Amino acid sequence: MKKIFYLSIMTFISVFTACKNPADDIRIIITPNVFNYTTAIKVDDAAGNALPSNLVIEIAGPDAGAVYTPAGNKSFTVQDGYIYMGIDPHKDPTSGSPLEFNVKVSGDAILNVNIPFTITAGQGYQLKPIKILNINNPPSGASVNKPSFSVATLATQDVTISTNTTTSSLVSTMNIYTGTQFLNAAGQVLSGDRFTSVLVNLDPSTQAGIALFPGGSLTSEAIVNAAGQTISGTFVPAAITDIEFYVNDLEVKGFSKDVMMIQDINPSYINPKTGAIVKVGDLLEIFSYEVTTGIFKFERTASVISHNNGKLAVTYPINHLTAYIAGYVEGACSSSSLQLNATWMTQGVSYPLNIKFMNAQNQVIQDQILNVSSTNTLIPLPVVPTGTSTLIITHSSTGAVLFNGSVTVNCGSVISATLTSVAQQPIVTMQLFVRCPGQTVTVSALPTFQLYYRLTGSNASFLPLGEVVKGYISTTSLDVTKRYDFRGIWESTPKTVGDKAIVANNSTTVGDGVGENLGQYDSVNNLDMLKQACASIGQ
Repeated sequence: MKKIFYLSIMTFISVFTACKNPADDIRIIITPNVFNYTTAIKVDDAAGNALPSNLVIEIAGPDAGAVYTPAGNKSFTVQDGYIYMGIDPHKDPTSGSPLEFNVKVSGDAILNVNIPFTITAGQGYQLKPIKILNINNPPSGASVNKPSFSVATLATQDVTISTNTTTSSLVSTMNIYTGTQFLNAAGQVLSGDRFTSVLVNLDPSTQAGIALFPGGSLTSEAIVNAAGQTISGTFVPAAITDIEFYVNDLEVKGFSKDVMMIQDINPSYINPKTGAIVKVGDLLEIFSYEVTTGIFKFERTASVISHNNGKLAVTYPINHLTAYIAGYVEGACSSSSLQLNATWMTQGVSYPLNIKFMNAQNQVIQDQILNVSSTNTLIPLPVVPTGTSTLIITHSSTGAVLFNGSVTVNCGSVISATLTSVAQQPIVTMQLFVRCPGQTVTVSALPTFQLYYRLTGSNASFLPLGEVVKGYISTTSLDVTKRYDFRGIWESTPKTVGDKAIVANNSTTVGDGVGENLGQYDSVNNLDMLKQACASIGQ
């Protein structure tokens, strides 16, 4: 039966390939039970370069056991910039009981990331865009330095190490004092003669600096506050530093005596407590972040000082290694919904919408892409900031701005947003059928999957077009005067067909009869596959 699905997808792409818009992959899920909930991460290098090879993907968290690849296994990979996941249909979320898990991405040349996911009932598909920092090629707004020295040096003198100003004007400096010993996670002294490190400074006033914020979002449900309570919150960062130390390639997690941290802060930072630009003497909160657990923890408060010819900074002692954030945490909530008012939506058409929250510092707080239709306009939201923020909703394919305004969020509230009517292309549909050789009736089992596309020649990333449900999709995102590339994922294999024109209504039957379709390539082998698949189901 899988072969029928495979042929269906290949034929669907080759025929409908003329029925898409710019940007995304086609993803098909073939398992004994088709997934009701699917999700994806769009992974991009923060500097716009090719992703490093051999990235390692790990799923963790309380509901990790319910998460599978499209092939129905646990071997997660990055496929042409995407990580695809489906939820075991026996463990779908229910009202009031969402699923929670984390996606960890690691590699030798990147700053490891840990992205939390919440899947709520009724939210059948979501896509999160994330940025990866290649420490050998950072973007503007992120500075990386790899200082090293002989451990023996600390026996007689202090050592100062810092990030550089090549790609960021903000600098983080660490003073390591004479006699300091380096400890592993168990608190044992590490022996060795060679000290190496990776220091990363992120400028929160830049787009890249915020995009690389730990956890992939300024909101989190895993923040331990000063009272030791785990809360939801929204970070308003003034400085972000990630630190990795090694002794003879063994990771350092602590010190025998405090190390002094000096973090330059964004000079235009608006102090949320005063509503004014930060100044000397203001207090900022210091939080640590551990990527392996995805947990933020309050450490202390620190006063803003002036140093290095008037640059503003915070300075404080640290005794363990992790990422450190200076700034403030404001409220957040995971029980709110977004009501979209869009009477112009065409019934039966799927609209991929980019939903983004911004704070007063013009920093992106939350960013995701969801499939919306005229019958699915009440959207359960992930953790979002409470209070007033800016909500921006765009069509993820065309970029058209549908809403841009101030909203106020209270926990449990429904945020209402009236979407601006957009010019829509004529409805383009595709219906797929499968007929086994020698039979007159078509097969009823047809694929359901996410479809992605891009304009031919654009070299852009593939973006979601919508969901193909049992071989059918209807969209107003495609222009019949243009040509498109399409892609689908069958099990672990991406399938792409390029440079296709489309017509208003597309229909085809996979089969060997007159006017039927056996795919764009290798039709002889495809016919053989069709015969084998039909034989396996007694047709």
